[in-house]
Amino acid sequence: MLKSREALKEFYNGLNDEYEGYVQMSDGRIEPKHLFKRTQTLPKWEELHNDVNYILEMALYEPNTKRSILIRQQNSEWLAIDKKLEGNEPTDSFFTLAKDMPKMKIAQIWEEEKSEFCLGLDVLEPKYLLFAGFEKEKK
Repeated sequence: MLKSREALKEFYNGLNDEYEGYVQMSDGRIEPKHLFKRTQTLPKWEELHNDVNYILEMALYEPNTKRSILIRQQNSEWLAIDKKLEGNEPTDSFFTLAKDMPKMKIAQIWEEEKSEFCLGLDVLEPKYLLFAGFEKEKK
């Protein structure tokens, strides 16, 4: 799950599908060029980075395959979660990060685990909150 900068670059360069989502770099707010309201090819790694910045957070969603990718910088590494959301589609849109940003859809992923508080029975526990695209404008 944790990736070095080199491993993150290799992972990013392997993302060949078209995504909706956003990339927030360490040296600023989410810029319009880093906000993908409709599915599109991602900018090249070199277009995102200068000599000193890095990906602070990235959330992508590929609607055809229902693939959700979340990247967050943690200390000197990046947490990378890459999941298919089949059966975990979001039911509502939750929030925006910026004034001109559409509402994001968030999928909740729950998994069964044995619980010591329920006599060792399997119970559903929340595991992930993942980006599932943007709310589409109603016509």
